[in-house]
Amino acid sequence: MAVPFPPTPAGRFGPVCAALLVVALAGCAGDPGAGTTAAPGTSPSAASAAGGTTSAQTGTAAPATPDGSSAPSGNDVAPYDDTSTRDAAGSFGTTQRLDGSLEAVVEGPRPATTGERPVRAAPGTPVQVFTLTLTNTGSTPVDAVPWSFPVAVAGGEPAVPVFDESLGVPMETFPTIAPGESASLDVAFSAAHGTELAVRVFATTTPDHYVEFTD
Repeated sequence: MAVPFPPTPAGRFGPVCAALLVVALAGCAGDPGAGTTAAPGTSPSAASAAGGTTSAQTGTAAPATPDGSSAPSGNDVAPYDDTSTRDAAGSFGTTQRLDGSLEAVVEGPRPATTGERPVRAAPGTPVQVFTLTLTNTGSTPVDAVPWSFPVAVAGGEPAVPVFDESLGVPMETFPTIAPGESASLDVAFSAAHGTELAVRVFATTTPDHYVEFTD
């Protein structure tokens, strides 16, 4: 999500802005895969994923990947290696319990190609899109950020999350989910259309535990 900048008087600041623009373009040239919108923040959570929609709630922004992290942006706070524990496995489209108050279902994949202005991918990149729905079966509201932003892996390696407004995958993440309510989030991952991805959804109470969804 782009941050608006107030206009500056052209007469006084034109040369300065031009110099800054040259520096910015030089920096971007070294990262052709980056999207046109930088992820907000520097702490490790979902750089906002697709619009979580609850009955009358909207998605909220979340921070992005810290520099030097080996994990891709998305749920960077969840472990990607053997230090995490798989509590259950299920097929896409089936409901699985995450913890005492949350149930999850992952639907997909839907093959797609990024448009002209994706974030964290080049235009024309093949991606797979999934829909994650969380339901709060408990008696108190659940803040599902950032743990329940899903992670996709192929052959043990994490797939990079991609955000693209043209695919309906904006930089948003889950809102707080009220008791008895559900929220859905569309997420995309950079992967060839024939690649088999496993999608991991992490519990909010024990974030080193997850449920894995596969075909």
